[in-house]
Amino acid sequence: MPTRQTSALHAHRWSQPAATYFVTCCTQERRSGLTATNVTHTLKQVTGVSDAQDDTTTHAFAVMPDHVHWLFTLGRRLTLGRVLSRWKTQTKGALQLAGLDWQRDFYEHQLRPDEAMEPYALYIFLNPYRAGLLTADDAWAHWHCPVPGRFDFTTHLSSNGAPPSEWIDELIPSSLSTGE
Repeated sequence: MPTRQTSALHAHRWSQPAATYFVTCCTQERRSGLTATNVTHTLKQVTGVSDAQDDTTTHAFAVMPDHVHWLFTLGRRLTLGRVLSRWKTQTKGALQLAGLDWQRDFYEHQLRPDEAMEPYALYIFLNPYRAGLLTADDAWAHWHCPVPGRFDFTTHLSSNGAPPSEWIDELIPSSLSTGE
């Protein structure tokens, strides 16, 4: 039986309660459609349920056309794999109505205990701008940060939630670009 190319994703996966993770989940074949209103609503709603059940504490979340970035702290009840499996299962119906499905695996990066969340949240926030989905004058409707002001960069956003135009031209650290 052939080895799956994604098996390397599992090789070093470590699920640690109370650790913070940067996770990316993609649609199969990177098909677009996640930003449809009903799909985005379901993704955010199920993320909120995960938070309410203390399985996660969401810090930042953004829906892109073909993937989702999620920065959260893992609760103590479920493993990382189980949290993502439940999340994908609970959002599957909305995706299927849009003709989409999730890729089997996901990308995750566990932040070190002394590692700041700010660069990851900024990466998530700027991702739609870097992808050319909107201009710096507009706010991305599919960005979610449950605690307004949680991140310092949000104090520099315009009144409508858009970033300064120079941010779009700056480079994001290459260590964060692997989750795109």
